Amino acid sequence: MLDASSIGMEAQRDERFPKNVRLVSQKDFDRVFKIGTVASDSILVIHACCNELERTRIGLSISKRVGNSPVRNRWKRLIREAFRKQKFDLPQFLDIVVRPKRGASPDYQQITKSLLRLCTQLGGKLGRKP
Repeated sequence: MLDASSIGMEAQRDERFPKNVRLVSQKDFDRVFKIGTVASDSILVIHACCNELERTRIGLSISKRVGNSPVRNRWKRLIREAFRKQKFDLPQFLDIVVRPKRGASPDYQQITKSLLRLCTQLGGKLGRKP
């Protein structure tokens, strides 16, 4: 028998970050960089191309030029969290590779706004709407 608390849990959106929403193979990264479209602002640079799946997948490319490992890891955590929290608001059917813009500082609020704005822009360029 279901109680009110378990019904509420089922109604919530799944905000996990499973492997199937990540770009993991070098082949996928190469495809995005080779045929993808690019959008950027003062915080992020995003490369994107369409995929044949029912979801948007994300890959990260954080260069050593961004900073030492704690700084790079902070960027990764913040970008992943921004993606995880708004993956249902982003255009679907995209593969995106995200990297920080040189000189930008890792701020969660700015990353969240930038990710949504740039992905929406890329979705429009590629013919996909949220």
